[in-house]
Amino acid sequence: MNGSTRAFLSDFQARFGAAVCTPLGRRTGTLRALPASYDRALLADIAGDPARAGARLAVYNRQYWFRLFGVLQDAFALTARLLGYWSFNELAARFLREVPPRGFDIDRVPDGFEQFLAGAVSVDRVIEPALLLEAARVDASWRDVFAAPHVTPYRPEPADVKLLLASRLVPSPAVVVLELHWPLLELKQGLASDPGERRLPQPARSTRAEWWALGRTPTGVGQRFLTPREGELHALLRRHSVGEALERLEAECSPAERATLPERAREWLARSVEYGFWIGLERNS
Repeated sequence: MNGSTRAFLSDFQARFGAAVCTPLGRRTGTLRALPASYDRALLADIAGDPARAGARLAVYNRQYWFRLFGVLQDAFALTARLLGYWSFNELAARFLREVPPRGFDIDRVPDGFEQFLAGAVSVDRVIEPALLLEAARVDASWRDVFAAPHVTPYRPEPADVKLLLASRLVPSPAVVVLELHWPLLELKQGLASDPGERRLPQPARSTRAEWWALGRTPTGVGQRFLTPREGELHALLRRHSVGEALERLEAECSPAERATLPERAREWLARSVEYGFWIGLERNS
C-alpha cells in the first residue's frame, strides 16, 4: 500500500466516522438519521448515487446512536424511567457529544454521566432536578458496586484496638453508603417486574431521609438499611479518622443520644466490619 492510498483511507475513515456520529434529528418526534447533512464528497466516495449512499450510511448512523442510548439506558435504568426515554435520550446525546466514546470497552461509555447530569439538568424538566440527580446517584452507585474489583475485607487484629481512634478506616470499593430522600431503591428493584419504556410517576418525597448501604453479593448487589445516626457515622468515617468521626457525630446528638452513643457506635462499627464495609486501617500521618 503506497502513501497516497494510506492517506486516502485515513481521511475516508475520519470522514466516515464523523458521519456515523452525526446527531439524529428530533423534530418529527422520533429519532431519525439526516442523510442531507452528510458530507457530499463522502457520499460520492461510497457510491455514485448520493441518495443510495446516504441511505446506507444512515443505517450505521442510527445503529451507532441506538446502541449507545441502550448502554446508557441500561446503566441508568431508574433515571431513564423517571425522566422518560425521549428526554433521557436528549441528555444522553448531549453527553455523548461532549464525552464521545474513546476506548474499546462499551461498558465504560456511561462513565461520567452522573457528573454531566449535575451540570445539565434545569428546573424546566419534567421531573424535580434534585430527585433526578438522586436517582442518577443510585444508578451510578449500583453500577460502581457491581463492577468493583474483588477485595479482601478488613478484619481487625488485637493490636489495631490502640490505633483505631487515630486511624482512618479504608472504605471498600464494593460498598456505597447513600442518603436518600425518595424511595428510589424500592423503585429500582421494581423495574425487574416492570420492563419497558413507560415513564414512572414521580414518587412522593420521604418524610425523613433514609440511609442505605449497597454492597456486592455473590448474586449481584444487596442493600442494607442503616439507622439515621449509623448512616451519618459511616458518611463521616469516609472522610475522617474514627475518633474525629465520632466527635463530629456526638456534636450532632441530643443529650439523650449521647448517653447511649458509645455502645451504639461499637455495634455499628462491629456490624460494618462484619458486612465488609472496609478493606484496611490507615494511620493518619
